[in-house]
Amino acid sequence: MAPEANVCVVQDKLSCHAQQKHAQAHRWGDDVLPSLIHPFMRFQREQNTGAQVDFIKPCMCSQCHHILKIICVHVEYLEDIDVVVYSHHPAAIQLVGQGLFPCSPLALTLAVSMDMLEFVSDLFVNVAPNEQAWAATLMKYLKACGHEFATGPMLLPTIKFLLEW
Repeated sequence: MAPEANVCVVQDKLSCHAQQKHAQAHRWGDDVLPSLIHPFMRFQREQNTGAQVDFIKPCMCSQCHHILKIICVHVEYLEDIDVVVYSHHPAAIQLVGQGLFPCSPLALTLAVSMDMLEFVSDLFVNVAPNEQAWAATLMKYLKACGHEFATGPMLLPTIKFLLEW
């Protein structure tokens, strides 16, 4: 009869980078995204009805406020905005109320418009290693915005122009 072997399992320790990545994923999943649901729904409702609701009221508290300078990526342009941050209205909630999505949970420096996110999500649905997927996505997006493109033989020069642009 063979002697019994003792097996000791030692849990691997995560690298510093892996710990940060894990903590960031939890912060997004547990804190940031749930807090953005109601502001996003309010933004969607405003978009559908055309009503403008100002849900960020000026703060009259005595707590410390600071200003974040944020670069906003829109479909047609880039924009620099200043966001006053205080405990009652975090920057992420203010950005979603303006139709922008924050690119980090805390130290925000970049935000992307909801229109740009919709365009990119459509692009990845249609992504293929050729020009036609890009053109089809662009045409679908522009059509949804109320623009029309000629189809057929005139389309190829338009695609080449857009790719060179």
